[in-house]
Amino acid sequence: MNQAFKFLLSIIIVIMTFVVSATLAGMLAGYAGWWKKPVIGGVAAACVVLSGYLSAPVYKLYSAAVWLLIGAVAAWVMSSVFMYAEDADTSVPLYVTYASGMFALALCWGWERRKVV
Repeated sequence: MNQAFKFLLSIIIVIMTFVVSATLAGMLAGYAGWWKKPVIGGVAAACVVLSGYLSAPVYKLYSAAVWLLIGAVAAWVMSSVFMYAEDADTSVPLYVTYASGMFALALCWGWERRKVV
């Protein structure tokens, strides 16, 4: 398989991971009675970055960082489009999402360093 096809497959994997993880996180948060938006955002951000790292054929850490940036922009847009009454006047869900994505990227960086050493 050539690299372009592998990256296309990686993109599909990341998008499917986002949809599944966000859906399951929302269901879990609703069942547990937690505030849904931070849970969905945090879980989805971590899953997107980790799946981007794991599914990339080459340049794994760069791929994870690109997915973090794409996800950060998407989260920022979605946080203003999907505003609920419980989210009024707070950016906590967005900050939780960003922090979770950064934590996942740091985890990927740690894995990358362990492979080099």
